[in-house]
Amino acid sequence: MDAEQLDAVARAYTAPMTTIRGRRVHRLVMRGMAGYDHVLPATTADGAPALLALSADGRAAFCRSDGRGPSAALVTCGPTPGVAVTSEHDLTKDSLPVLSWTVRHPGLLDVAGPLTITPGEANQDDLDAALRPR
Repeated sequence: MDAEQLDAVARAYTAPMTTIRGRRVHRLVMRGMAGYDHVLPATTADGAPALLALSADGRAAFCRSDGRGPSAALVTCGPTPGVAVTSEHDLTKDSLPVLSWTVRHPGLLDVAGPLTITPGEANQDDLDAALRPR
């Protein structure tokens, strides 16, 4: 999906949000869903608006935020079946830093359940790149 189309979908999704939070969620969508073939408006089981991104190589991403609250999550699934990474982003800061990543891996769920990684002394860009499905 080209940047103009993604921008239009993201703007429609964030239109009901407050100005500042809407801009931040828009930026999160533009960063997190760029590179997918399709980004579609969707509705969750409880009726909340969401965005679903799909790629021909089997990747998918999901964002559900109303712009309220301290954070917004972006869930990404790679081409490896059953692996999902949720990145929780701080909506109170313009840079949208990652607050945590939660990794669900089918080979580890029975042993450890979902694993949470919090940024610390590790380089956030390196962690984000390692956890982002390709």
